[in-house]
Amino acid sequence: MDIHLTTGNALINMYAKLQSLAESEWGESDRRKVFDGMSERTVDSLFAGQLSKENKDAQAISANTVLRRFVDIFPQLGSCFDSRSRIGSRVDSCVKKGDGKRWAEARHIYFSAILPIFAQYVDVAKGKEIHGYVIRYSFEKDMYVSSSLINMYSRCSRVEDSIRVFKVTPQRDIISWNSVIAGCVQNSMFDKGLRLFRQMLRDNVILGSVSFSSIMPACAHLTTLNLGKQLHGYILRCGFDDNVFISSSLVDMYAKCGHIRIARWIFDGIKGRDMVSWTAMIMGCDLHGYAQDSISLFEQMKLEGIRPNHVALAAILTACSHASMIDEGRRYFDQMTEEYGIRLGVHKNVDLAEKVVTKIFEIDLENTDDQSHPQHDEINDAIRELLEKMEQAGYVDDTSEVPHNVDDEQKKYLLYGHSERRAIAFGIMSTPAGTTIRVIKNIRVCVDCHTVIKFISEIVVRDNSRFHHFRDGECSCGDYW
Repeated sequence: MDIHLTTGNALINMYAKLQSLAESEWGESDRRKVFDGMSERTVDSLFAGQLSKENKDAQAISANTVLRRFVDIFPQLGSCFDSRSRIGSRVDSCVKKGDGKRWAEARHIYFSAILPIFAQYVDVAKGKEIHGYVIRYSFEKDMYVSSSLINMYSRCSRVEDSIRVFKVTPQRDIISWNSVIAGCVQNSMFDKGLRLFRQMLRDNVILGSVSFSSIMPACAHLTTLNLGKQLHGYILRCGFDDNVFISSSLVDMYAKCGHIRIARWIFDGIKGRDMVSWTAMIMGCDLHGYAQDSISLFEQMKLEGIRPNHVALAAILTACSHASMIDEGRRYFDQMTEEYGIRLGVHKNVDLAEKVVTKIFEIDLENTDDQSHPQHDEINDAIRELLEKMEQAGYVDDTSEVPHNVDDEQKKYLLYGHSERRAIAFGIMSTPAGTTIRVIKNIRVCVDCHTVIKFISEIVVRDNSRFHHFRDGECSCGDYW
């Protein structure tokens, strides 16, 4: 009769223990027959009797054999096996030494090799089977195994599961800290990543180069310039500033926080620039509206023998679109497929966009003119004072982009409540004269607000696509955004 899953696992375990007692190889062939005859296999089927803590001689099994059986259970991993076989050889060399220290080393090498495979294929169910095995045999105290589990869950977008594993890890080393922080950042949980990073500092964990590479993207996305500067100072004191990965992260952080000149200064000092550092600088120039600089960097990168990838090409196409450089954009677009063999991978879903916009317009009237700020009245007074001065200088409001079906006076009132105006008014109230005000928002600046800011002062505004540097009545975007 067909071998039931639970029965099969028990039989495999039995033969393994008989093999151990007899100190011979006869149990291996019977165990393999049972395994081959099972219509359903799990991770337990693979491990039963081989890595169990009751079976001492099982520690000397061939790790390459186990890896091959993973391929039996999960055929999609076949392409990974050759590259993983050398991991198996490393495990073999450890377990054959026979002592507990070598076995612990073999165990963390083994799990560190297996779990990333499931992360690569985003197969969290199989990863959980491994996790269950880890718990049943009390391997969760092994820091390397825990770090592999944390990384696996993070790459499968199961950040909360990743954090749970981290919290129950009895001894947290720099690897586990870096794994959980990187998992949060890579899954856009930037605030959580920063909280964990601060906790790591409070626990007096000595930071390594990977620590900075993990947290810097959070500073970039949240535009937390002050924290980014503090980290930069720490990097300089620790002597990590010659690390190309960290330097590339700094370029990205300063560019996204509005300091493109500092970003370029760091980039120019990088030795052995790679694709990541080049792309960070190209995207930074694009973000600030310096399309010609982006193109110049792109061409220089090619001259230095670095082949552009899809990220670099997307950045240069965006730069061309921001500067209305149609001919250049077409040339790079053609190069993407003809010269670099990169196929198109994204498209615009216009129908979905229209549905979303319709819903936003329906609810927007209920979510304008936010009055929750404790200085709401003072901010309104500052806005009115600014408007009076602008009107005297020739400002005329433009309500053409106000989407609501209301009269002109109501449209003007809605314009006055736009978030960037309130932020600028609050900034003027709260900072000394001459301070550059930086405003970050997640949607496009409207035409009227763009005109208003030209009248006010030296201001930097980042919207959903680029930075606008306002100075002396002009904007760096050239009124094209």
